Amino acid sequence: MRIFDLDNILELVTQDHFSAKMVFNGSGAILFSVRKEHRDQSAPGIRYRDNYQGDALAAMLSPGRIEVRYHKSFSDDRVASVLSDLLTQPELEPISGFGVTYQGRPLTLA
Repeated sequence: MRIFDLDNILELVTQDHFSAKMVFNGSGAILFSVRKEHRDQSAPGIRYRDNYQGDALAAMLSPGRIEVRYHKSFSDDRVASVLSDLLTQPELEPISGFGVTYQGRPLTLA
């Protein structure tokens, strides 16, 4: 898995107030500023596009929380599995303990 922290987001996650975005799938994750759009983010093997055209999920990050947006190709179990694997990556340790929701429902990660 490859992790792309485009705007040094992982330095911000320890703050009491922050907001950031992430695009991710089984190949890795791209973290970036809220000033950028999910649809404009891509990396080798990771591509989010509007209307479910990409192979990645969009998420919002805030203190203690990862809110994953709906994608018709990803079931709750698949999202939980992908995020469980992703959050074991040492680079993502700062967000590994965050709570996760998918379509507003809490997910339990392995």
